Amino acid sequence: MAGKTPIPLTRPMLAVKSDPFDSSDYFFEVKWDGYRAMAYLDSGVTEIRSRNLLDISGLFPELSCMHLNVRGLPALLDGELVVFSEGRPSFRELQSRGRLLDPGRIKRAAESSPARFLAFDILYVSGRAVLEETLERRKDLLAGAVKGDSVLAVPEFVRGEGLLLAGAARQKGLEGVVAKALKSPYLPGKRSPYWKKIRHTNEADLVICGYRAGKGGRKLGSLLLCSFEGGKLSFAGKVGTGFGREAEEELLPKLDSLKIESPPLPVPRGEKTGATWVRPVLVCAVQYLEITGDGYLRHPSFKGLRPDKEPRECSLP
Repeated sequence: MAGKTPIPLTRPMLAVKSDPFDSSDYFFEVKWDGYRAMAYLDSGVTEIRSRNLLDISGLFPELSCMHLNVRGLPALLDGELVVFSEGRPSFRELQSRGRLLDPGRIKRAAESSPARFLAFDILYVSGRAVLEETLERRKDLLAGAVKGDSVLAVPEFVRGEGLLLAGAARQKGLEGVVAKALKSPYLPGKRSPYWKKIRHTNEADLVICGYRAGKGGRKLGSLLLCSFEGGKLSFAGKVGTGFGREAEEELLPKLDSLKIESPPLPVPRGEKTGATWVRPVLVCAVQYLEITGDGYLRHPSFKGLRPDKEPRECSLP
């Protein structure tokens, strides 16, 4: 059970990557730049859980009365926690909120940078599971259950016109678009082609300075990356997606031949654990969403090696 409600803990359904497309069989909605979250609601109770089921209700006290604006309790909403700044989602401000521990600072942040829960799906209504209902039906149930206010809203969506919405999202500087099949059920914890994420990303050429071994069937877990800033190496984060078995077989022999005893640049303490360091001579192309306030890549994906690039040519925008 979720702890404070009779609804069982439910992991969110996940999407696969896709290019923009049109289809009358799909709803298209904005992909909001925030924290994926599940709202467990009952009489007198609002409990917010992260995508990995951690209770984060205490970090966002401004959401504590969401249950007052939802009919058909107990209910479970799937959505995105977003902090807006000047009318646009600010992941940086949301991250700052998520790091706070002191109750006084949390309260002040809730007043100065309030979060909003954008509900795009409903999984339980009046304690009844509706996961096997079609998305089209669940959207109707969601619209009937939620009365929006300053902390809870049901975002708009369109049917069929994915290319138009993707273009508008790009123009507005939003993260991207999600396409969802009208007839799709809700598959907890599953990454399904019923849902497709269409992201707008940036690309950079970066230097590989280390790596971590993979787990299970993966030989390569992640690559540690750096760039040249002001003539010196600067840590840029890590990438753990985008390389399959073929890329692993290409990369690992090259990396093994470049092993060194210690990191070739200053790195955060937490990144040293389990890392194997290499001479910073290999350049790779990486797609990413944005650069965080710490100067690291957000949502990076490996594209391939760039043998035509010299390490000193690599810098972040």
